Amino acid sequence: MKKRILACVVVIIIISVLISGCVFDEAPSKTSDMFEYVGYNQEVNARIVYDTETKVMYAALCDRTMTLLVDENGKPKLWKEYNKI
Repeated sequence: MKKRILACVVVIIIISVLISGCVFDEAPSKTSDMFEYVGYNQEVNARIVYDTETKVMYAALCDRTMTLLVDENGKPKLWKEYNKI
C-alpha cells in the first residue's frame, strides 16, 4: 500500500513539473544592455542571444542557465547579421 501511494505521489510530481515547464513570452529584441535576442530554439526550449560586445552566441535556458554555442571546430560561435537560426 505504501509503495502505491509513493508511486502516485511521484507520478503527480512528474506530471506537474512537465505541465508547468517554462514558457517564454514573445521576447523583446533587446534582452539586456549586454545581450541581444536573435531567436528561439523549441527543441531545447532556449532563447538564442549574443553578447553585443564580443558577438559570441549563447543559448539562454529557462532556468537562467547560459550555454556557450560553439562551431564545428569547438570555437565560440560568433553572430553575424546573416546568421540564420
